[in-house]
Amino acid sequence: MLMKRIAFLLFLAAEPLCAQFEGVIESKNVTTDETGLQQEFTMTMEVKGSMARVTTSAVGSTPPVTMICRTDLKRIWMINDEERSYFEISQTDGAEDVPIPGGGEERAVVRKTGRTRKLLGYACELYIVRRSDAETEIWGTRKLGGLAQAIAKSLGQEQIGKSGDWTDELTKIGVFPLAASTRVGGEIVESQEVTRIEKRALPPELFAVPPGYKKQSVGEMLK
Repeated sequence: MLMKRIAFLLFLAAEPLCAQFEGVIESKNVTTDETGLQQEFTMTMEVKGSMARVTTSAVGSTPPVTMICRTDLKRIWMINDEERSYFEISQTDGAEDVPIPGGGEERAVVRKTGRTRKLLGYACELYIVRRSDAETEIWGTRKLGGLAQAIAKSLGQEQIGKSGDWTDELTKIGVFPLAASTRVGGEIVESQEVTRIEKRALPPELFAVPPGYKKQSVGEMLK
């Protein structure tokens, strides 16, 4: 489960979500583990210029996971607060080798339904995305283009268009997703819903490795 969540955070770092936004975005999420059991967690993304900090809450026996993405330094730091340690990933060396969930040659097919509703005060439209045996419903808004651009700047855009995911297709038409749920065989296997968007000033120390934390190799982290 820990590696699955780390892969999810690395996936965010490759996302093409592309007006300056500084503040906090929170979401509640559901994913399915290897046994088919649904797991719930929250995610908090703090964005400031070319920097982002993404934290997911604990899931079962898996502790919280924090990723600090510094595109200005071409570095990603994965923070382990329980052990007061971290490991570092270069955004330049071996970037092509990072596995992206949902990658591949198959492209998502996006269909606009014409249905509308409001989420967090934003007018949203419903889109249906079909890919292989999965179907995803997305409520997205065109009113948050600035936020999408800020996230793109803070997470890096080197791999835009390579994931083949539905986020690629929505980005092309300028839609920012506020809620999404994916079904396979009629059962929901993943869902995400943005619960808070708050513009506020953030201290720069949020985007640095905490003092006294020991640097580990990936092998040491896995142990």
